[in-house]
Amino acid sequence: MSDDRAGANDEPLDGDIGPASGASASGASGSGTTGSGTTGSGTTGSGAPEADAAEELRRYEAEREERRRRTNAVSGRIAVMAAAVFLAFLTYDSVRTAVAAHSKGDDWIYPPAVIAGVCAIALSTLLIWAARRVK
Repeated sequence: MSDDRAGANDEPLDGDIGPASGASASGASGSGTTGSGTTGSGTTGSGAPEADAAEELRRYEAEREERRRRTNAVSGRIAVMAAAVFLAFLTYDSVRTAVAAHSKGDDWIYPPAVIAGVCAIALSTLLIWAARRVK
């Protein structure tokens, strides 16, 4: 059974799409004609389709890489925006807690005010980094 599967992997399956399925089909048919025809004409004839298939595969890989880069850029922007919103909320909440604790006479500097300061520094650092990256 493993011999049958090894032979099936050389040919594209029904419904396969993309340059690899076309390259496998043309490569399989090209090797069949090379064996039955003369070796000189088969080598010259199969060189051009192999070069075309290789170029098509390179172009396909370049398109995939471009799509991957665009997707990563969009997801990075979303992650930066989510982090900025989260830090802004933490800063707001910590400041509000510090003000409420100060009005009650509780400790307001160490837990809430320090957390608010750290979040504000992190938020400003994130926004400066994002602004410089856009330019």
